[in-house]
Amino acid sequence: MIKVIEVKAKRGLGIEKDPVREITQYWDIEENLLAERDPDPQLLSDQVIWESKRLQNIIENHSKNQKLQQD
Repeated sequence: MIKVIEVKAKRGLGIEKDPVREITQYWDIEENLLAERDPDPQLLSDQVIWESKRLQNIIENHSKNQKLQQD
C-alpha cells in the first residue's frame, strides 16, 4: 500500500464541447500524478482516436524502416 492524495478539481470552459465538470486526480506524496478520472465521454473518445492514430504512425514508420533495411 502507498499513501495517495486525492484531489478534486473543476475542468472545462463551460461550453457545449467542453463542459465544466469535476475531475479526480490521485497523486503520490512525491507529487507524481498517478491517475486521473475525467467523466467527459468526449475526452475519452478523443484520446482513443489520438492513440489509434499515434500507433498507426508508429507501425507505418516501422514497416517503412524494415523495408528500407531489406533493400
